[in-house]
Amino acid sequence: MFKIIECNYQTNINKENNFIASIKPKEKTCIKTINAYGDKFKDLNELMQLIYSKEGKTHHHPLTGPIKVENAKPGDVLKVHIYTIEIEEMAQSLSRTAGIDPLENPDIADRIPIISEKASKNEIHYSNGIKLEYKPMIGMIATTPKEENIKTGHAKPAHGGNLDIPFITESVDVYIPVEIEGAGLYLGDVHGLQGYGELSGIAMEASSKVILDVEILKPRKKLENILVIGKEPFSEKECLGIVGIGDKMKLENSVYDAFQGGIHILQELIPTMSKNMIKSLLTLIGNTFNGQAFSKTSESTSIVVITKENIERVTRNSYRNFSKELREIMFM
Repeated sequence: MFKIIECNYQTNINKENNFIASIKPKEKTCIKTINAYGDKFKDLNELMQLIYSKEGKTHHHPLTGPIKVENAKPGDVLKVHIYTIEIEEMAQSLSRTAGIDPLENPDIADRIPIISEKASKNEIHYSNGIKLEYKPMIGMIATTPKEENIKTGHAKPAHGGNLDIPFITESVDVYIPVEIEGAGLYLGDVHGLQGYGELSGIAMEASSKVILDVEILKPRKKLENILVIGKEPFSEKECLGIVGIGDKMKLENSVYDAFQGGIHILQELIPTMSKNMIKSLLTLIGNTFNGQAFSKTSESTSIVVITKENIERVTRNSYRNFSKELREIMFM
């Protein structure tokens, strides 16, 4: 039987928040999250009432956390393995502040949501009889920073937050630096489906049950970026992903951050190659995808993705267990 951690509707990430639960390394745990609208709903009427009643308040993107990871110390890295993401109610509506073309002073009628449900194991019902592929993902994952305060819906380099990167999905490992005793893990903003970029600023926002476990690792060099290792959902290939988070709400800053992180990782994997040669190599084998492409009120995110095949070519190694063998190179 898994330990179950209920959502506590946390709206910021900082070291002043008390731990709501404690988990041991490698302890399989079920973490419940609430959709980005801020509460559960049964139908469109209930959801519209929720949107009306919470309009203008900081209710959105409630998180579950902080969760203490026993024996986690500053300087460590958490490896979070996501086993499954079970979606509950989910809906989508247009955003007033996020997305490439957000609504300007909308009437509430302009934001009437589309409520969806799973049609089968692999599909969800959408509007007008459309069925779309079901690809659940975690929008927000973070550890607690030593100094900064991260408001819900925001993100900071190395600690995480609102990443909205579809790569953070089932069967992947997410590596996040630790800055405080106990790590202080947060989870939330799960989506039933989202494309890279989240172009209209909102995905298929969902409540969920996430089954995961964590390990505590000691990095050989300080980890500056969040990493994701596993099968990337767009290409369906095993990949290494380096997450970038842009300050000043500019996408180019997040791409730069992910690129610099990619350079640092390749320097560890190919220590005989100069930094400038690594830059030249990364532009050939690295692909950049947007997380949240644009928002007026929060940071943009990106991820540089390198396939297992390309890492094997440049390191001249063959990886039978990609995640495990990369971990052995980068961590003690």
